[in-house]
Amino acid sequence: MFSPSLGRTARVALLSPRVQAAVLVTLAMPQLYLLPQGTSDVALTTIVSVLFLGAGLIRFVRTPIRPVANLGLLFGVLGALLAVRLLALAWSPDPSAGLQPVFLLGQFVIALMVMSAALRADPALLRNLQRWYWPWVVAEICLVLLFRFLPGVEMGFLRSVGGVFAGNNTIAALFSNSPNNVFDHAKAGGVFVNANVAAMFLGVNGLAALAVSAVTRTRWVTVVGVAALVAVPFTGSKSATVLAFTLPFLALGGYQMFGSTMPARRRYLIVGALAAASAGILVVLVANTTLRNAMVEAFVGRTEIWGFGAKSFLASPFIGLGYGGWDAGFPAYAAAHGIYRSFPPHNVLLAAWATTGIVGLVLTLGFFVLAFRFVARGLAGRVPIDRRFVVFAGAAIAWIFIQGMGENTDFFGEIHLIPVLALLLVHLTQPVDQEAEGLATAYRRDSPASAVQDVGDVHLQSGDGSAWLSAAVRGEGQGPGQTGSRLG
Repeated sequence: MFSPSLGRTARVALLSPRVQAAVLVTLAMPQLYLLPQGTSDVALTTIVSVLFLGAGLIRFVRTPIRPVANLGLLFGVLGALLAVRLLALAWSPDPSAGLQPVFLLGQFVIALMVMSAALRADPALLRNLQRWYWPWVVAEICLVLLFRFLPGVEMGFLRSVGGVFAGNNTIAALFSNSPNNVFDHAKAGGVFVNANVAAMFLGVNGLAALAVSAVTRTRWVTVVGVAALVAVPFTGSKSATVLAFTLPFLALGGYQMFGSTMPARRRYLIVGALAAASAGILVVLVANTTLRNAMVEAFVGRTEIWGFGAKSFLASPFIGLGYGGWDAGFPAYAAAHGIYRSFPPHNVLLAAWATTGIVGLVLTLGFFVLAFRFVARGLAGRVPIDRRFVVFAGAAIAWIFIQGMGENTDFFGEIHLIPVLALLLVHLTQPVDQEAEGLATAYRRDSPASAVQDVGDVHLQSGDGSAWLSAAVRGEGQGPGQTGSRLG
């Protein structure tokens, strides 16, 4: 199968897309930073992604890949954004600060390519990846709960093995000149040094698990999704706690509105009840004096940070500040306003403008517009996919956007979320072809056929239509499934 002259590294790089997808999701949560302190913090997933890119280029030369119409525009936007990030290095005060966002964007593009190729080969991809990913989410849930009640254990964990999961330079800075909010006893981050980012990881994965289980009908994945959402408040993140209570209800309301066959009047009553429940939960959370005061304090702190962004925009609206420009200018502003001397933008759109200018901001917005357009197409029935998957996947993307408006994250969230977000986007856009459906037939189970539209529906071209869902996808399953200068 492989040439005897290929080395072990090359053989790893030439693994099939399905195996590559399994590797990416397996490494997603632990990440693993193996280089010692004093070198760059490079995640193992970044190294593996580079190898997979080489494998993809080799496969493309041998057998050109059929274009994916729905993903073509998305790849165009991401490719343009990658080019802009590279160009921004030219006018950046500290070009080295741009290496991390450049590498991570490239890693996200590679993950999309891998998931797209894997889905063409295996329509049961969601089911077959379950055992490799969701147990890691369970591990993070357990760590957050343990660390919330035993903060001393969290400090011991970070001091002893935290560098393996967050980067040795990041942990060294955490205990010296760059503390983070996990030091607050009211917060817990698991493998993360920032509890708010940990909350985003749990919340997005909770909604993603509910989306996946809607397709695979795997009960234990549903349980993981609910547990992840329940664990969000234990991170101590205020905004994420609100999202954990409201977005699932809104997703269910969206499903009832667009996906139910019941009479319209009853459907509207259910949607109204869910919306009222979401509003009631929000009122209760806001009425909680401690939570409300904490949220107001956090928002006021963010507005002080954003004030520097507004001032800088007036001075250089088109090319932004470049990489390192925010860090160079913020200390003087912080001293004048009596706030901490070193804060990043804490807003995904403001950060996009600050580093890459107007063009980068527009392209970042373009990514979210396309992502929500994919969701809208699914809700309208223009893509053969279970609407429960669509609403929960859409809620997961909305979580990344909403919380990203107040956190120091990228448009894909952060490095741990790259594989699962790529998996959701690919399934929102890419129907399974006949060749892949034939592959799944070998695993078909004896169960009644279903006419429900889902990920496994077969379509040779984009557009409306329906087809029988492969049992390999639909059948019942069993079994178990940061801050710092880094390049990945």
